[in-house]
Amino acid sequence: MILHKVCTSPFTDQSLSQCLKRKQPTDKLLLIQDAVYTMLKVDITDTLLAHSPIYVLCEDIQARGLKIENDLYQAISYPEFVALTLECKQVISW
Repeated sequence: MILHKVCTSPFTDQSLSQCLKRKQPTDKLLLIQDAVYTMLKVDITDTLLAHSPIYVLCEDIQARGLKIENDLYQAISYPEFVALTLECKQVISW
């Protein structure tokens, strides 16, 4: 199992779409830094449903004044982020 950690905004970068092409069903997806803006990109919601839950770093959500408004995203803390990295055999940063 791989943890795919995306840190760039889907509005300015193709990292998320490239990640989703390579993500396997058993892999996990974590959005950090500007990647949390993915929650505002409505046209990608259907694509992301196949990859749910999508983990989002709580501190990055708060720092950008965003709120989770659907069940697709799951906010996690830094300790939960660490636990997620330990659960996965490999971490790939996008």
